[in-house]
Amino acid sequence: MTKLLSVHCSAIKRPTKYWPAHIFKKLIFSFSVIALSLSVQAQQKVHVNGIVNDDKGLPAPNASVTVKGAKTGVTTDANGAFSIDVPNQKSVLIFSSTGFETRETVVGNKTVLNVNLNQSTSQLNEVIVVGYGTQKKATLTGAISSIKGSDIIKSPATNVSNSLVGRVPGLTAIQGSGEPGADGSTLRIRGVNSLGNNDVLVVVDGIAGRSLDRIDPNTIESLTILKDASAAIYGAQAANGVILITTKRGKLGKPEITFNINQGYNQPTKTPTMANSATYATILNEIASYAGNAPAYTAAEITKFGNGSDPWKYPNTDWFKATLKPRSAQGSYNATISGGAENLKYFVSLGAKTQDGNYYHSATKFNQYDLRTNIDGKISKDISLTFDIAGRMQDRNYPTRGAGDIFWMVMRGKPTFPAYWPDGTPGPDIEYGNNPVVISTDATGYDKDKYYTVNTNLKLNINIPWVKGLSVSGTAAFDKGFDFRKT
Repeated sequence: MTKLLSVHCSAIKRPTKYWPAHIFKKLIFSFSVIALSLSVQAQQKVHVNGIVNDDKGLPAPNASVTVKGAKTGVTTDANGAFSIDVPNQKSVLIFSSTGFETRETVVGNKTVLNVNLNQSTSQLNEVIVVGYGTQKKATLTGAISSIKGSDIIKSPATNVSNSLVGRVPGLTAIQGSGEPGADGSTLRIRGVNSLGNNDVLVVVDGIAGRSLDRIDPNTIESLTILKDASAAIYGAQAANGVILITTKRGKLGKPEITFNINQGYNQPTKTPTMANSATYATILNEIASYAGNAPAYTAAEITKFGNGSDPWKYPNTDWFKATLKPRSAQGSYNATISGGAENLKYFVSLGAKTQDGNYYHSATKFNQYDLRTNIDGKISKDISLTFDIAGRMQDRNYPTRGAGDIFWMVMRGKPTFPAYWPDGTPGPDIEYGNNPVVISTDATGYDKDKYYTVNTNLKLNINIPWVKGLSVSGTAAFDKGFDFRKT
């Protein structure tokens, strides 16, 4: 310990003109206390390893092992084994795994901990929506997976299809584009199962054929994936699996109001590194020499490209940096109110989403506004009525050139051309009149697309009073879409 203290003290030899003497003494004292604390912690740290098993005594892979009150944690390997360092013997380890009850254990003087996890009874009693109604998870035998709406909203994605990645076994999501308003994922359940259309069937509140992408995740109660034979109730259209979505409904009690605000930023995962203007000019000279032609640039010109002494006549333009912003804003906002009495229950949701493009002065923007009302009423003791209305407006704004053309020109941009002239006006085009810093804005015009969607659902349920357990129900749905586009 003395050696450690001396190292920290010797790091500050004497006061300088920037550090008064009394502050210098306090600095030495504070460094000494830190060194003492680190030394004590190092002495108390305990290494713990062991195996986590399930209730049947089999290894539990990918189980989480964390230190309570700290951010330290590991996961078990395929054999259920783990190894972790804890601060001291009083530390508490938390063992958890999907489908099992969480367990906490005090380390004490043990260096080896073998733990058995019990299956969660609450999850076994959980009710899962299936094609023909509901069923308890404990009695479920079909290939069915479910995820709660509260888990979906943990993802900041503005598109629900992108929030399902890695959350449901057997579901593959491939996002082909990140463009605002066109960023939905292609969903596949256990691969490709037919020769024609391989899209999954989406069923929202019992109505088949509705869209998954633009549903407000704050209105989803649960999402269930039906695979293989479990989807057979929907016939041939369910050959590629079914996604069942159940929206939230009102509950008995006083009005409950919730707000959900999510503000974030998105950015390209990675942008290519292109050749600079000096390298580009050198390559052009090499190509000319192979063809037996005179060099395109002199050695002096290549030097000016490299040292930046004349940036306007000999520029060095990175078209990715000139066109794409480091990050772009996106946001999701929602307010709900729910409640009800014995004969009338209600759920009302109002939401908005906004997403900006990745270009400077971007003409690419997406805005969405949602309204949903779910009403459940009792007409009499044996007759109940459900009436749902969902409305949505999608406002897409794009430049007159598509994203493919813009990125094509960014890739083909020559570093020896300036993006802008010294007076701020755009530089020369690359090809076909296209300069990426211009065609990504609304300077050449605009493409505005407003799409309105209305989904309605009316359901009548009648219990037959003289036959116990028998009821008759009927459903009527009316969907309408309106598209207004101006270029």
